[in-house]
Amino acid sequence: MSVKADLRADVLLVAIAAIWGLAFVFQSTGMDHIGPVTFVFCRFVIAAIAIIPIWYLMEKPKKVLEIQPVDKKAVALGVMMAVGMLLQQAGLLYTTVARAGFLTGVYIILVPLIGLLLGNKTEWPTWVGVMLSLLGLYFLAQIKGDEFLYGDLLVLVSSVVWALHVIYTGRRANEISVYRLMFIQFVVASAISGVVMLLTEVWDWQAVLRAAVALLYVGVLSSGMAFSLQVVAMRTAPASHAAIILSFEAVFAAIGGWWLLEEYLTTPEMIGCALILIGGLVSQLKLLLKKQAIPHPDGVN
Repeated sequence: MSVKADLRADVLLVAIAAIWGLAFVFQSTGMDHIGPVTFVFCRFVIAAIAIIPIWYLMEKPKKVLEIQPVDKKAVALGVMMAVGMLLQQAGLLYTTVARAGFLTGVYIILVPLIGLLLGNKTEWPTWVGVMLSLLGLYFLAQIKGDEFLYGDLLVLVSSVVWALHVIYTGRRANEISVYRLMFIQFVVASAISGVVMLLTEVWDWQAVLRAAVALLYVGVLSSGMAFSLQVVAMRTAPASHAAIILSFEAVFAAIGGWWLLEEYLTTPEMIGCALILIGGLVSQLKLLLKKQAIPHPDGVN
């Protein structure tokens, strides 16, 4: 794979991290009006609708309703997406945004660890970058060991699910159309969260309308656009490397909190942002030190 392709994938991943980082603000404000499950359900319904015109314009699919063998893998990813998002959103009811951001970011170290169990190879710059980024996330969230909450546990479990999602997205990215993959995932996630919503919450149209801005952001940008760009980027970016760059979302979440909610960064939080950025750059050492094309063979994270 060429250096140009690597850099293009990295730019996409940084853009995704920015979108997802700002999404924490909207996920928090959206629950001022509706419950977490209703929020997730609406998010994925909007995402599924939003991806259809993009899919048509980009690929003009002719066999949308024809079931393909690879669709089963997309369904599995949709289940992971629904479980991960439901756990994360519910966790935000019982913990702070900063703590949730840190614990979600734990998946950056889970990706290479799970990759090792699956027989993948992870090179040393990635490990160094993982540790620096993880340390940065800790400073950013200022979590103390004796303050672990119920919501923290929910978000931590969701980070395991997101780690699996990142790994398997990387493995399936070249097997199916990006837009078909995302559409199936969104439909499956909508169905699962919709059933859970009917069992646990009460639908309120007025409340949903009050949360419309937050839902449109997470549905169109954070879900429809960002998840699709993730699949495109991971056609060339190794999973553990992508996870480090995506951990930048914690930095963008902090910026979003300052910009939109007037939440200011403390000195430790600024140190955390710096460590995450340094971790991302360290993970790029192989790319920065070599001018020739860098291969990404199958099975290498």
